Amino acid sequence: MTTPTNNISLSKAYTKGLGYIFLIAFLSYYVQYPALSSIGGIEPSNILFRRAFPSIYYPVDKGYIDADGLVELITLVGVAISMIIASGIAQHALLYLLVTAIYYFLVLLGGQFYTFQWDILLIEAGFLTAVCFAPWQSLHLTTKDTPSVGCWPLRFLLFKLMFMSGIVKIQAECPTWQNLTALEYHFATQCLPGPLAWYAHQLPPFLLRLGVATTFVIEIPATIFLIVPWLGIRRIGAWMQIVLQVLIIATGNYNFFNILTMALCIPCMIGEDNSVKKWSRDTSRLEQHLKTIQTVICVLFLAIACKEMFHVEQYMTEGGKQMRWLKLSMTRHDCNNIAEKTLPTIVLFTLLCTFVSGVRLVRKNVTGLPGLSSLTHTFVCLTCIIITAMPLFDLSPGMHQLGFLKQSTLRTIRRRTSVVSHGYGLFRRMTGVGKASFTGINALGLPPSIVSRPEIVLEAIIVDEDGSVNSTSENDWQELNFRWKPGGIDRRPRQVAPHQPRFEWRMWFAALGAVQHNAWLVSFVDKILAGCPHVIDLLDEPELIAKKKRIQMVRAQLYEYDFTRLDTEWSRSIPGVDILDDDDHSAWWQRKAVRQYLPALDSDNESLKEFLQHAGYGSACRDEGGRCNGVGPSCQVAYFLRRIFSGKPLFFSVVAIFSCVMIDVTRSSSQVMTRKVKRD
Repeated sequence: MTTPTNNISLSKAYTKGLGYIFLIAFLSYYVQYPALSSIGGIEPSNILFRRAFPSIYYPVDKGYIDADGLVELITLVGVAISMIIASGIAQHALLYLLVTAIYYFLVLLGGQFYTFQWDILLIEAGFLTAVCFAPWQSLHLTTKDTPSVGCWPLRFLLFKLMFMSGIVKIQAECPTWQNLTALEYHFATQCLPGPLAWYAHQLPPFLLRLGVATTFVIEIPATIFLIVPWLGIRRIGAWMQIVLQVLIIATGNYNFFNILTMALCIPCMIGEDNSVKKWSRDTSRLEQHLKTIQTVICVLFLAIACKEMFHVEQYMTEGGKQMRWLKLSMTRHDCNNIAEKTLPTIVLFTLLCTFVSGVRLVRKNVTGLPGLSSLTHTFVCLTCIIITAMPLFDLSPGMHQLGFLKQSTLRTIRRRTSVVSHGYGLFRRMTGVGKASFTGINALGLPPSIVSRPEIVLEAIIVDEDGSVNSTSENDWQELNFRWKPGGIDRRPRQVAPHQPRFEWRMWFAALGAVQHNAWLVSFVDKILAGCPHVIDLLDEPELIAKKKRIQMVRAQLYEYDFTRLDTEWSRSIPGVDILDDDDHSAWWQRKAVRQYLPALDSDNESLKEFLQHAGYGSACRDEGGRCNGVGPSCQVAYFLRRIFSGKPLFFSVVAIFSCVMIDVTRSSSQVMTRKVKRD
């Protein structure tokens, strides 16, 4: 049964959890800023200021404002406010508004390295939390401030995130999603595979296809459970989303995205005000019966949805044996029809539920300032849901209006609220699909799933300080190692989340295109040739970082990667895979060279300088000696701290989080002791 204590505990868990997520995001930004976006970074901050904030570009360009000092100060302010929220010292709405505004400012200054959907999601969640959920009239949430009305915009945000993530996979008409084979590629082709990704890649196709089907069920029909007025059904929907996110965390490195998604599940578990009743044996039995009925309803609904979404298709093996496999029945046209017919109703239903919760809140505070505050709160929540819903109307060209709001009005609202309302949709199309996939039938009666993960490998000629070549390999080229991305075939996938190494993520995207469309990568090459210390810190090359050696020339090769395989019938049926011997499990990857991605360049290359100048990037290094634009001892200390923690972002985050937990525990214990002394 839901009680005021349960509601307030869940509410505090969400507000503190969001504080922890902001803390992780700010720490990750602070550690990476010098290499990515500082004056001497890959995308120099003075150029980013000109693009994002042209009104203050002049004082930055003239040196009246130190760009790096300003950004670092703002980032540290964000860290401090996040720690205040996470440790439970205060959860006032203004604090959430501040951290959201600060993070939005930093994202704008992050250039191409901060264009990911989770950055946008964090901004949207922070804004809705500040406006609808966090208390405005007190520093902390209390039983009087249990935000039942404020839960609805956050529930709807989670619905939008998951529903769009599922529906766009079908609308993209990617064969891997249609054939339910996406997981046969995903674990090896995702940006930064986790330590368990190799093992998941070895699972038999039956389990992998069942996993894809389950993902579709959780991301499309089960999202309805998140926005119904019945607590039992909402909790079932929330736990389904949490299980999915835990499985994603176990096999991939998606920074704070999965944690944020799970945090958004908490408002779905908060009960309505009218559900708080006096506990008795009869009400206990009634609660159990209601839970059973709600569970049965969920199971029946999902069973009907599965029947409509999937069908069984027969395959014929080479030996003449018939086999059956599950396939997706839904098409792009079906998705458009579903979106057109159901989304307006879903939005209106959510607005109705929010309005009913608001009416209950207003009835509790009929007169005076509390009544006006409750009425205003309800109106704000209704408005936020309409704003949050705007991107959903892009899913189908046939949706023209929402109730009395016409299409022209919807477009105007969408345009003016684009900062705090966005569309989502990860993995629309699966990358790294080999050319021979979907052709022929293997021994299991299935087309082979051939993985061809594109990966950029940087190679360099490394010399000693006296200029002598430090290599015995042919042509003197050595592969440059990074901390987290795949490189050598014997490098095991590593755990880095909740930190996101932004540069290595961008390299994954760069491998999907041409170097002409990734000027930042050429800028990176220019910086390491010039010996910029912050940029060289991105490499996992201790001798280069310690300045014992330097890079003379750099080139880039494009490879195709796949995980090695265990010796199974499924593995043997896939052409070109490396099957491990029973006695040798040292190789995690297999790879083959495809083509040259970037020709050999040195620091005096004129075409390099012309390319960077044409792309609007500064050339060479602006912060020699490791100083922050030469502003003094404080930057030397900051540089020293980054050198310590840049290779240990997970440790850095754990220390900060542990500090917040200890502060929260100490503060809570002190409050308990104070109340006990007062009672005595």
